Amino acid sequence: MRAASFTERVLAELASETPTLPCCRAALVQGMRLSGQGGELVTTRLVAARAAVAALHASSVPAAVERLATPRRHRYRLIVPEQPGAVTGQAPAPAPSGDLCCARSRLRGLLLAAGTLGRGDGPPLLELRVASQPAASGVIEDLRRLGVPGVAALRRGRPVVQVRSAAGLATLLSSLGAQRGRLEFEAGRVVGEVRSGVSRRLNAETANLHRTVAAAVLQLEAIELLRADRRRWDALPPALREAAVLRRRRPRASLEVLAFAAGCSRPAMAGRLHRLVATAAED
Repeated sequence: MRAASFTERVLAELASETPTLPCCRAALVQGMRLSGQGGELVTTRLVAARAAVAALHASSVPAAVERLATPRRHRYRLIVPEQPGAVTGQAPAPAPSGDLCCARSRLRGLLLAAGTLGRGDGPPLLELRVASQPAASGVIEDLRRLGVPGVAALRRGRPVVQVRSAAGLATLLSSLGAQRGRLEFEAGRVVGEVRSGVSRRLNAETANLHRTVAAAVLQLEAIELLRADRRRWDALPPALREAAVLRRRRPRASLEVLAFAAGCSRPAMAGRLHRLVATAAED
């Protein structure tokens, strides 16, 4: 059985609770409809369709879910009969307000219906697919009210609102009520940072090792060239000959080890070996 993805775990957490206020329940459904053409809610996620039905039923609005068989995967359409409240004297269906709570519920509904989250240990990414550019602008405004930076992009010709800030994504998950999701995201981010740090250090140490080996090979070649010419070898200053002898005896030793053996500093040993190579290159 396939393990649930990070997105699926967050959606399950968000769908488990129906908003308390009628206006927020209406905003939840409104957010889901932002992803559908003509305001119709059609989604591949049964969890989103059930959350919409639960919100409408809590507001005494009759609703049902119709399953649509498509070639690739099942889709679910929300069906809400016409409300004859104006004729029968029933209370009208609740409407979203302009308050911050409704902005949260609207974003929550959109995430349930058409949102995806990147892996917690990968680059921070949230994508919310919407049906139009005006809808994208409204989503970005709702995000801004929560202190979350969002940008609009096009994905296969369709508007997508993206959040790429780790701090913004963590804030949004908390604001929408996905506390477990935020904790998992933060834990994954720490693991990712540690892994990246280890990789950077390993790459740096590997590069340093390659440079050290290449330099040692060049130094040994220069020393053998000077030793082959007795006149040039005898003409070397004592400090350079000492450095050459130490390098021949310890071809894999670091500069620190050679410097300690010679009783000098590391920069001094590096300078002596560099002079050996330069001297060997002279005609």
